[in-house]
Amino acid sequence: MNKRKMYMEIANMLSLISQIGLMILISILGCTFIGKFLDSKFNTDPIFMLIFLVLGVGGAFMAVYKTLVVYTKRK
Repeated sequence: MNKRKMYMEIANMLSLISQIGLMILISILGCTFIGKFLDSKFNTDPIFMLIFLVLGVGGAFMAVYKTLVVYTKRK
């Protein structure tokens, strides 16, 4: 029974790491692509891409922070 609990804890940690990685990846890449699209639409070179990249990084770290706060309160 002790091994089963250990394996469940490892699986829980791996799922948390995967969730955090996907949150970071999707928010940064999604915002970057939105910025590139707006740059091509309005014919401005890197302005919107940089703005949305900064917003994506900020949003990613905010989402990771909120997820980790909820996870640590649960423990």
